[in-house]
This record gives sequence, C-alpha cells and structure tokens, in this order.
Amino acid sequence: MVGRISGQYNLDALQSKKSRRSVSYNSGYSQESDNADISSFGSLLARVNAEMKNIPEIREDKVAALKTQIDSGSYTPPLDKVANALYIAGILDAAEA
Repeated sequence: MVGRISGQYNLDALQSKKSRRSVSYNSGYSQESDNADISSFGSLLARVNAEMKNIPEIREDKVAALKTQIDSGSYTPPLDKVANALYIAGILDAAEA
C-alpha cells in the first residue's frame, strides 16, 4: 500500500531531490571557517540602502520655494491632484467632482 502511494505521488523522486541538496554548517568544533556568498544584487541593494540613509526626509529647498510662492500669492496647486487627494480621503464625493 505504501509503495503504491509513494509511486503514485512520486515521493521517491522527491526524496532523491532532497538527498541531492547539500547543507553544510560549521558547528564550531572544526578548523574550517564559515563563509557566505553575496550575490551582486545583494551588494547593490546594500549600497542603495546605505545611500538612501543619506537622503533627507524633508527637502528644505523645495519647502522654502513653496513657502515663498504661497507667501507671495503665486502658488497655484494642481487642481486634479487636490481633487484626487480629497476624493481618496473621503472628503469629496465622486458625484461632486
């Protein structure tokens, strides 16, 4: 019965795949050292992450320019973006738009 089940669901092939995988680790008792291979994508991701930490969350130059425009009365916000933000927030009904 077990032979039929393992043959039907191809469990023998699954077991052979598992046996082909090699997992090695260092228990600390041998003189071999641990090592890790980092892919090029992983190292690129680490560099991008490091550069992202250097970017300020608030862009003071943009804030200052917008404040100047608002104070002078020359700032005109893009109305479609304002309407979309109000709609998403639930303040503006789609029938009103």
